Amino acid sequence: MKFKPPREYIKARDVINSLPEIGPITAERLVQYLIMNDDKRETLIAALKLLRDLKPCINCGLITDEDECDVCKDELRDPVVLVVKTPFEVHRVEDSGRYNGRYFVVYNLLSPAEGLSMDRIPKEKFLRFIRKFSINEIIIGLPNDVKGEVTAYFLVEGLKDVKITKLASGVPRGEELSSLDSYTLYEAIENRVPFDL
Repeated sequence: MKFKPPREYIKARDVINSLPEIGPITAERLVQYLIMNDDKRETLIAALKLLRDLKPCINCGLITDEDECDVCKDELRDPVVLVVKTPFEVHRVEDSGRYNGRYFVVYNLLSPAEGLSMDRIPKEKFLRFIRKFSINEIIIGLPNDVKGEVTAYFLVEGLKDVKITKLASGVPRGEELSSLDSYTLYEAIENRVPFDL
């Protein structure tokens, strides 16, 4: 009879393998590591339970443990919004200490080939956000590729009386903000350029 791992092992491996950027071999190694290291396994379980309390902000999409995030509650923020793909890019911008505006997270980019259509982009929520916070400038901080540009055009199409800019060159095409160092990110924000419609 051929050896077969326990059901729990297979389930844990498959769940870990389903995470982005984790392949079957890495998933297998992680499960084995966690089985052999009780303290790390228990710490991970406790950390995963904490995720239950986190959710996207009702206004901007940043991750928070309340309905509204700290950035949206901050009345001293500038009436400028940086549109990003994921909330993790915000951490890099905040670490630079050079930006005091607001953020809006789209989470998805338009890509008909991948089945991501306009209904997956929160345009109505974005328009409400612009009105609620009296935004006078939108900075496009989406990936510098075709999907990012198409998504940006979709979001800002029809907007009037709002300055629309994008991050300056220096952000490599196809690169996400989370992979940039603080100085490059600061330079890109400081040297942003008009977003042509």
